[in-house]
Amino acid sequence: MDKVGVGVVGCGFVGYGAHVPAFSSIPGSRLVAVADPDAARLGKVGKKFPVKTYQDYRDLVKDPEIHAVVVSVPTPLHAEVALAAIEAGKHVLCEMPLAENLGQADKIITAAEKKSVHLMPSLTFRFSPPFVKIKELMDQGKLGDPAAVIYREFIAAKDLAKQWPPGAWVWNLKESGGPLYTLAVWSIDLVRWLLKTEVKDVHSAVKYTPLPRYGGTMGYDACAAAELANGVSACFQFSGTVAESASSCVFEVVGSSTAVAKTTAHEAVTLYDDEPYETKWLVKQGGPRMWGHQQQDEHFVQCLLEGKAPSITPEDGRKAMEVAAKIAKYS
Repeated sequence: MDKVGVGVVGCGFVGYGAHVPAFSSIPGSRLVAVADPDAARLGKVGKKFPVKTYQDYRDLVKDPEIHAVVVSVPTPLHAEVALAAIEAGKHVLCEMPLAENLGQADKIITAAEKKSVHLMPSLTFRFSPPFVKIKELMDQGKLGDPAAVIYREFIAAKDLAKQWPPGAWVWNLKESGGPLYTLAVWSIDLVRWLLKTEVKDVHSAVKYTPLPRYGGTMGYDACAAAELANGVSACFQFSGTVAESASSCVFEVVGSSTAVAKTTAHEAVTLYDDEPYETKWLVKQGGPRMWGHQQQDEHFVQCLLEGKAPSITPEDGRKAMEVAAKIAKYS
């Protein structure tokens, strides 16, 4: 094929904010249609992009001009939409987690294998500029052998409430796994990818805190220590309870050379060493490129054009879910 026809199901925070603009601009792709039950959302997309609009995703997956479907709906609906797309013979790029539980994820994975279509989990940290730079430094031997990794992600409770208002699907832990389970998958996959290893064991302490000031949303705080199969130690700290002024995302890799590489707020990477003392790179990119969505979507399109499997496998998505469930104390 000369161009990959793409349909995006779900025009919310990620669908409209990242995937729609990405696929509408990637060479080799054609954004054919979007689907969302919310007519106002559809109208907003339709005014800005020349695409077909469907209120029922079942109509979108039947569209013969579409070769691949992006699933960016709430997690409890991932399996339903992904299975419909797969049954229609479409390749699928699915937001993470792949489903609300491992059983549903396995159904999606098995269906894709039977239909011989590509299923790619959306694990964007592998393409995000700060983490790509960290990988470059590691590949260059700047750190020696990795000894430890530390990931800290503090997200403002106010921002979470804005993305997921009170009553939204994510606040039902039994149905969705909750915000911690939903958001932890990317950092877990980041560690697996960078260190080319698996999480051997993980121990977590978690506290969920109701937040009446935001209408009934929920804060979360978790600390997790993980033993990796290659002997490296990993520490994860997550909070969704903090004020906006405390928001931060920091990732550090400690190496056997005694050097440390550190990302700051998706804006910069600093290498701390003996000589020079500090070396800093400004890596921030805007729009869908900031968190790696644009780069990931470009990779997905290129793989489909070349008829090869994406570098991110369904099993990568499943393994991230499995560890996230243990950290969030959800199964």
